[in-house]
Amino acid sequence: MKKVFAIFTISALALSANESFAQDTKIRFFGQPEIAASSINGKNNYAGVDAFGHYIKKDTTYKQSNFNTGNFVLFVTSQLSERVSVLSEVSFTNASSISSFNVQRLMLRYYLKDYFSVRVGKMFTPIGYWNNQFALGLVLQPTIQRPLAVRTASDGGVLQYHDTGIQFEGDNITNARIFYRLMLGNGVGYYGSNDKGDTHMGTTMQVGVEPIDGLKISGSAMLDRVQQGKPNPNGTIASLPDNGNFHLLVASVAYMNPEKRSEFIAEYLGQTTKFDHIGTTMSYSAYVYGGYKVTKYITPYFLYNYTQAGKSTTQADPYFTPIPAQVSFLSLGVRYKFNSSFIWKMEYQMNNEKDFYQNITMGNVQLDKGFTNLIKTNTLRMQFAFVF
Repeated sequence: MKKVFAIFTISALALSANESFAQDTKIRFFGQPEIAASSINGKNNYAGVDAFGHYIKKDTTYKQSNFNTGNFVLFVTSQLSERVSVLSEVSFTNASSISSFNVQRLMLRYYLKDYFSVRVGKMFTPIGYWNNQFALGLVLQPTIQRPLAVRTASDGGVLQYHDTGIQFEGDNITNARIFYRLMLGNGVGYYGSNDKGDTHMGTTMQVGVEPIDGLKISGSAMLDRVQQGKPNPNGTIASLPDNGNFHLLVASVAYMNPEKRSEFIAEYLGQTTKFDHIGTTMSYSAYVYGGYKVTKYITPYFLYNYTQAGKSTTQADPYFTPIPAQVSFLSLGVRYKFNSSFIWKMEYQMNNEKDFYQNITMGNVQLDKGFTNLIKTNTLRMQFAFVF
């Protein structure tokens, strides 16, 4: 993949060298500090196993509040010539006492026609609408938090939402405005070319239409192979002990026309993983977002998300570890748009998480019955999102 990137970069720059073009570079800085207050109620929290092989469980109730600096995102774009452009997106995160720096996107694009362009580098995988439409700068995003399936791993996400590779794409094809994306990348668990221990590449495809302004309907598929010992997006190496196959199918409908009052996004993500000695598990995540512009400044909205990490309540998908077996939440919010560079949002979120613990047995003797752990969290958030 390094050779492909180098060859494409040199070729693109060579083609642009003969063009007379004034370089246009734009640097934008996104910030999104927020304040959150939560009430957490846990029933049957797992606290270990005693000497007799019985579960130790306890109920917990507590409250917490904090000021969070959120992600700070540096977003740079540069038009090097009429056909060649580059994009960089890096984020700085401070979670508890740990600070991290991540290169979210770093890519070069060569534009030939609307129906054909090529990108190389690190980019968001073309799955669904939300993952590609909104950068991590949340002044552009309609809610405070992303849906669970397309969050970053540092925010509790469950999928690998970006990859490093090459992407072929096209837009506005025929009167139906057909668009497509085809990405060949390092694949699940590989965050750079030096991480790869085989020659396999992950493949992600997307095809969609925009029949009217703002309405996008698309289907996406990611086909990949998971090498033994590679981590899932949450970095849990032990959860992937065998070679396996990974398939993700995504259906998406979005109506986000800035000239209209109503806005709507709905996506379904269905995943199948098959490991050599574990078998096949299926997981899915679905969410619905809706908003209505009461005025040009004020938009009430909601976001409902449901995720099940496993094909049943008792068989979890190791790819999702340590995500709870079931997560559902409803966010009710309002945002106030001072201008295109400064937006205030407030949300109230009701979040439910369930984990299922198996029976404890020794030989043919059952020592203890399995149980369900339920955590309910109610959170009030306020966020200031800005860009300059």
